[in-house]
Amino acid sequence: MLGYYREYWRSGLQSYVRLAGCVITDDQDRVLLLHRNTAKLKQWEIPGGKLDPGEDERMTAARELREEMGIEVRLERHLGSRSFIEDGRTMMYTWFLATIASGTPSVREHDIHDRWEFVKFADLAGMADELSPNTRNLVEEIAGGRISL
Repeated sequence: MLGYYREYWRSGLQSYVRLAGCVITDDQDRVLLLHRNTAKLKQWEIPGGKLDPGEDERMTAARELREEMGIEVRLERHLGSRSFIEDGRTMMYTWFLATIASGTPSVREHDIHDRWEFVKFADLAGMADELSPNTRNLVEEIAGGRISL
């Protein structure tokens, strides 16, 4: 049975989990990252998460930032999508460039995240081992010129 908080679709024999999140930058060429610190994972990641039933990617991206960081965002534009494998499942992540419309970032899910930071883009490539697969994908897309902020 599919979990309530996951929306799956079938394409051939492959199952996908749909996710969405926000890339938020500041005027110092830095990107906002959350640090996941659980027994299973310790990694820096773009804020975001799984689509709830009835949501589209835009709705999910805004909701996740509200839940994870206590901020309201303005989605500026769609940046792209890319998949990665986690726990034997394919995850399809959609990124949106966003700005903070209201609120101050803070960690809201203390059982999952222990801190947040604005990290310089130039430093991300050297942090590959510390980044989530999704965040590594974003760095590759930017470095390859397929996404521009």
